Amino acid sequence: MSGITIRAYVVGFGDCVLLSLPDGAATRHVLVDFGRAPNDAESLQRFPAIARDIEQVCHGHLDLVIATHEHLDHIEGFYRERAIFDRMRVDQVWLGLPSHPDYYANYPKAQLKKRLHDSVRAFSQSVHQRGLVLHPGFRSLLENNLSNKDRMNYLRTLGKKPVVYLARGSKGIAATRWSKKISIHVLAPEEDTSVYYASGRARARLRALAAAEGIALPDDEGQSWTFADVPRAKPNDHRGFSRSDFERLRRAIREDGVAAARLIDRAENNTSLCLIFEVAGKRLMLAGDAELESWAHIQRHCTQHLKPVDFLKVSHHGSHNGTPPELLDTLLPVRRAARASVLVSTKRNVYGTQNPVPDEALLNNLRRRCHQLKTTDGVTGNCVTLTL
Repeated sequence: MSGITIRAYVVGFGDCVLLSLPDGAATRHVLVDFGRAPNDAESLQRFPAIARDIEQVCHGHLDLVIATHEHLDHIEGFYRERAIFDRMRVDQVWLGLPSHPDYYANYPKAQLKKRLHDSVRAFSQSVHQRGLVLHPGFRSLLENNLSNKDRMNYLRTLGKKPVVYLARGSKGIAATRWSKKISIHVLAPEEDTSVYYASGRARARLRALAAAEGIALPDDEGQSWTFADVPRAKPNDHRGFSRSDFERLRRAIREDGVAAARLIDRAENNTSLCLIFEVAGKRLMLAGDAELESWAHIQRHCTQHLKPVDFLKVSHHGSHNGTPPELLDTLLPVRRAARASVLVSTKRNVYGTQNPVPDEALLNNLRRRCHQLKTTDGVTGNCVTLTL
């Protein structure tokens, strides 16, 4: 045994992972995320016991707290249980670079995400003022993306040392020896997150939504187009969409803003920190909620780190768009199944109808590639534990 213990707390649909890592004669405790989905209300009842257990396991001292991104299903618990976290000693907090207060001033190309975020917020407020009732899943999607300001402000004050904001390729500690025996490598996000929406269908969707919100977005020739252009696309030119997809998008824009909210959700997922820990001869990967756009850049820029891992925390709660199937041959080759462990932090029947979460095909693929696949789905206790 390497002395590594991984506790995945049962927060419902969300992430809360406590790593206990050997570092010479010491043990370092790293808490990665603590949240739950807004439409999974019963999970709130679990939070106090979970926070107390974290405090007990680490003896009131967390060496590091990492919040992978700003969705409530990854950060809600810190704020809800701040009475417990306030009395603990937290050495430092790591956040993704897009959470830096000056991020959009420093990376102006990414400002469109913020402006769309503000538009979705205005849409949500308008719906509330009109007394309209939204589908619970969509209401949760809005809350998960819009109710994070107080939570993030609290996280910024939690550590004894200044917050560190991370991205791949950023100066500071994008790839470093964190302590005597532990290295942590940052594979994502990219510094300028606008790159995730620079081509193909994603860029087409972004342009359409930008136009719908009245935002002038220059095209490749330096021109711009507005909402009036969206329903007047030339024949056979639907900005990267099929005609039927384009018409569905147009209706969504006009009717209720659902498409914009989903884009914001994906954009936030692609700001997730994706980390590899190297400790005691083991490689541990925790990928937050990275979606396919983020993985494409990881595959392009981080080939030196894309080697077999001994532990994988599956991205995006086991969603179909959170793990590129072809990457599993690199990270979890079948020939090493006896040496690999996999964790899926998830809960069924919370998100997804057309593409339910977790994705069964993905889970079956993962089971072939590891000797233990642990999931928080359906667990009655506070946590599931893996030892490596």
